[in-house]
Amino acid sequence: MERGIYSATSGGILESRRLEVVANNLANVNTVGFKASRLVAREQEFSDTLASTLEGIPSRAASDQQNTPGVVNVDVFTDFTPGPVRNTEAPLDAALVKENQFFVVQTQGGERLTRAGNFTMDSQGFLTTQDGKAVLGEGGPIAITGPSPKITSNGSIIAGGELVGKLRVVEVDDLQSLEREEGVRFKVNGGGQRPVVSANVIPQSLEMPNVSVIGSMVEMISTQRAFEGYSKTVQTIQELNDTNLRTVR
Repeated sequence: MERGIYSATSGGILESRRLEVVANNLANVNTVGFKASRLVAREQEFSDTLASTLEGIPSRAASDQQNTPGVVNVDVFTDFTPGPVRNTEAPLDAALVKENQFFVVQTQGGERLTRAGNFTMDSQGFLTTQDGKAVLGEGGPIAITGPSPKITSNGSIIAGGELVGKLRVVEVDDLQSLEREEGVRFKVNGGGQRPVVSANVIPQSLEMPNVSVIGSMVEMISTQRAFEGYSKTVQTIQELNDTNLRTVR
């Protein structure tokens, strides 16, 4: 493939992927506990090309690649920067202070971590997430047996003036070891989590997503323009190639 077209095409693919990431972030601007995704990419080096694996490659191949490098290793990572905390005055809402601490919920696939503390109660009196997953305490699922339940600043759950359970909070050493599942839930890969004895919880509050609407809109507009620029570049190179071919004929 002509180097210019390859370089512009790889740039266009990068911007297309960036557009998907920004759009997903914008779609979750009101999702409690959501963590934004970010895109990272690396400029192609000559050692990444097929030409570098062949023998007797002229120096021109390397210089051409250096003049018009492409893009490789486009990866998406999760930004765990804490989001703003909003007071809701709802007794079963809770937010965590430290960015590497998480609530634990039970799903069909096993235990998962989340920052979304908009909890509720199911018909049997168990504390659950909004989609019905059991919120785990230090002894397993939390059954609320008394009236007027509320979560306190250390994660304890009081109902009818008595302690009925305590939220299980864990701390993760390497946040990038977490694998995103179902939007606001994460799976720990390779261990690295430990229980928090004394959690710092903000009661009657929720951590909102760490997504800036204005910043995301600006990024979306600039990404769209960049994608259009790469597309125009590919079209221009193809037109020049066609012109050269006609001239030679």
